[in-house]
Amino acid sequence: MKLLLFEPILYVANEYLESGDDLSLVETSTVRRNGVWFSAAINRQGKLVACAFSDRNRHEVERAVRRSLPKNTSYEGRGHRGNHGLRILASFYDGRGRASLSSVDLSFVSGFRRDVYKALCKIPLGKVTTYGRIANQLGGKRYARAVGTAVATNPLPLIVPCHRVVPSSLKVGNYGMCGRNPTAGGYMKRMLLEREGVRFEGDKVAKRSVWVPR
Repeated sequence: MKLLLFEPILYVANEYLESGDDLSLVETSTVRRNGVWFSAAINRQGKLVACAFSDRNRHEVERAVRRSLPKNTSYEGRGHRGNHGLRILASFYDGRGRASLSSVDLSFVSGFRRDVYKALCKIPLGKVTTYGRIANQLGGKRYARAVGTAVATNPLPLIVPCHRVVPSSLKVGNYGMCGRNPTAGGYMKRMLLEREGVRFEGDKVAKRSVWVPR
């Protein structure tokens, strides 16, 4: 088994997330590995609640994670539970991650968004599907715009594989990168897909790499 080697932890903090009367401890950790910054937030049950990655700088990934969490988050103390989440995140970046919601907590997002993320996690490694097909799974093409919004606000990029969803044209399309306009992230989306085994013909995904939900 290949071991993932991380550079020293550069930032670790505990956060408290309040949801009504419920108080949940969340630990956020950030590392740099092979020139890429990874940040992950883990709750007290050891589940991922938010993550981000960037090939530019640490501040962008930490800001992206904070923006994905409830606004009433506060910080306290230090810890190292987040290392597990960082290893999971890095494995997806390397093209070896298997999507599953068993290791994440999405209780703070709407029911519709959770349904979208469950659908995304069914897309096999090395395949893509379209926004329209995800919408059809959830009730019809009229939900396509809502699916797009859910994908754009995914708090767990890579873990919930929003990069495996493309427009009906089968071009790569937009991809949100920390601190950048989504239109600038296409290069990263294509790289992630190619690492997972998706085939391309010119600037489009090859039809043999398109997955049709049943």
